[in-house]
Amino acid sequence: MGKAITVRGKSVEQAIETALNILCLDLSDVHIHVNKTADSSGYSESARFAEVTVTPVRYHALVSEVPVDESGQPGVRIRGGRVEVHAASADSLPSIEAGDGALVIVNGEKIDGRKRVSESDIVHIRTIDELTRAQLSISVREHGALALLTVSPGKKITRTVKDTEYTCNLAVETNDVHEVVNDVSQRMIRDACEQLGISAPLDKRVLWEACETVVPYEAIIARGIFPKPGLDGDVEVQIDVDGITLADEGKVNYREQTSMQLVQSGQLVAAVLPPIPGQSGEDVFGNEIPAEDGKTATIRLGKNVVQTGNHIFANCSGNLVLERMDHAIFIDIADSLEVDEVNFASGNIHFDGDVTVKGSVSHGCLLDVTGVLEIGGEVSKAEVFAGKAIHVAGHVSSSTVEMGQQQSPDAKYAIELEGMLPILCKLGSFIQDIAAFRKVELSSLDGQELKKLFRIGFGDSYSAFQEQLQTFSQRREPIPTDSDWHELQSTLYNIFVNTLNSGVKDGREFLDLVSKAQQMAARHLPKRTSTTERLSLPYAVNSTLKCAGTIEITGNGLAQCNVHAQLDLLAEGVCRGGELVADRHVSIRECGSKRGGQTIVRTSEEGSIVIGIAHAGTVLMVGEQSYHLLKTQIGVSAKIHNGVLTVR
Repeated sequence: MGKAITVRGKSVEQAIETALNILCLDLSDVHIHVNKTADSSGYSESARFAEVTVTPVRYHALVSEVPVDESGQPGVRIRGGRVEVHAASADSLPSIEAGDGALVIVNGEKIDGRKRVSESDIVHIRTIDELTRAQLSISVREHGALALLTVSPGKKITRTVKDTEYTCNLAVETNDVHEVVNDVSQRMIRDACEQLGISAPLDKRVLWEACETVVPYEAIIARGIFPKPGLDGDVEVQIDVDGITLADEGKVNYREQTSMQLVQSGQLVAAVLPPIPGQSGEDVFGNEIPAEDGKTATIRLGKNVVQTGNHIFANCSGNLVLERMDHAIFIDIADSLEVDEVNFASGNIHFDGDVTVKGSVSHGCLLDVTGVLEIGGEVSKAEVFAGKAIHVAGHVSSSTVEMGQQQSPDAKYAIELEGMLPILCKLGSFIQDIAAFRKVELSSLDGQELKKLFRIGFGDSYSAFQEQLQTFSQRREPIPTDSDWHELQSTLYNIFVNTLNSGVKDGREFLDLVSKAQQMAARHLPKRTSTTERLSLPYAVNSTLKCAGTIEITGNGLAQCNVHAQLDLLAEGVCRGGELVADRHVSIRECGSKRGGQTIVRTSEEGSIVIGIAHAGTVLMVGEQSYHLLKTQIGVSAKIHNGVLTVR
């Protein structure tokens, strides 16, 4: 066996022919190993050529000395890679042909197809090994920000000739051994990236995995810097919609977690956020990748809002409406509110304006409005307050319904503060007397000494006043327009409840506080109600109804209710049990029960009472005078004439 040579060519056949010319040998005198075939789609220039290794070797023809096989028929067989031929006669020669991966050479010439051979022919068999090298490719994606490496391992096929028995027609077959080959190196990958101009750092883990893989492999070999797009301009809502917070009360009232965003006139409701420019990136070649800048927000203002600079203010009290549509932001303040239901999902509702509830007001909910309230369903175990009028289409059960009694949040603070002002004024006079008795200035009475003097001045009633003041200090009505309320609450709490803080510096500062409280109460106390205010509903049971104007019962009537109308009470149905009060006039179709039970009907000294049917047990009260009906009467009227209650 001679020295092997490796030759490249545009094809395997051309490479073999070149090698034979160099060695001056025939095809039958060499062993051929195909290292790789030509591949025009290869990444590098060298992959376009085939490569073979040719080894000189001479096999001498083997004259068969083997006797005719047991069948007595001529034949040809392969033993240890050699061909043995036995022919019975010249007229019956066996034939041989090459199979896949093998060459048959007869008398120095490669045969194509089937060839008859005799014992005098020199027959050689050459196997063709195959080697397909691994392929690598690099593609750039995402506008150059990523470089993707793909590696496909190659394969090596080593062939040996199969031994056969004698046969008249022999097809040469081979035993193939397949082996996965990955001859990709890190240097090859680095060179490929360099040829493409990639300057970004290469991932060392990917380099190692790509050279070790025996299956198709794909991974990001290099990364650039992705651009960061800018942010579009937007509108940031500036109001608190969460109601009472944990910091305020130590716990959260989830019925106050309303999704409606209620605002007061003049309140800052939103701020315009300018767009933010984008940040450019860099691709794997070191080039800049431009970024898209944010766009200025398109804002459309409704009739009840005004924009000053980058701030948006409410022109009226109402519900903030913020909608995004067609790449624009629409902002408006609705001066009336319409909801489907008042329940746990909607939360309690406090609204400065008119409200329409299409459905019912559910258990445990609060509905507090300053305008006209329309309720299309029922009211069950709830609290309902309105400033101008209430119309309930359904029944009212186990609820409190007040009209004209509850006002704006500031008015509620003022009403509660009004009840404490007489005591605060007396305390002011008390410390003035102390200072006069001592012949000192009020400024000499410091805050801690005032606490002691107040306890002495109150005596046993100090604890009751503390409880009353603590209730006021913990009031958290939504969005009062006067910001001084919270400061006043905090100061009074520190003076009378908090033992660690004096609240005021001295007596003079306390008198200034009392004066400020009087001014705030006078400024926010509700005005006298008008006669047009009306509370209207068909039927109520076990409920409290109050109205600064007229209460009108349009349906079945009342059962075990406490009712107070500052003007008139007009009931078309039957009123049984409870206390029914109207300061000006009471008109009831039927009052009391046939089975007895007390029903109290009351009016002021100037008022009057008219009842169509009054059952026994009904008590009529006009001013301080009363009259008990002992039997059922029809057409009852009660009024004071000349200082005497007259019942007819």
